[in-house]
Amino acid sequence: MPAKQTESPTLERALAAAGGLKPGSWDSVEVLSMLSLETAGTPQALQLLEAASATASRLKSGTWESARGLAWLARAEREVGPGQAPWSV
Repeated sequence: MPAKQTESPTLERALAAAGGLKPGSWDSVEVLSMLSLETAGTPQALQLLEAASATASRLKSGTWESARGLAWLARAEREVGPGQAPWSV
């Protein structure tokens, strides 16, 4: 199965914007998780998911922002995680 290509100019802009930022906040966990979902079916999705997970592991939870970031991360892990990636078979 060929890798899915991202064709949305808006998605490309979002990926470019995120690529220029250093993850380190719950907002970044949320955005990286969402981008992982949007790029599902590509190797980039797993890279984004790993970045979100690594960032979350360094942050303190206990706020609404952390709950939102962790909820998006949980969804991305479920939908994009290693067991879901067609290239990881």
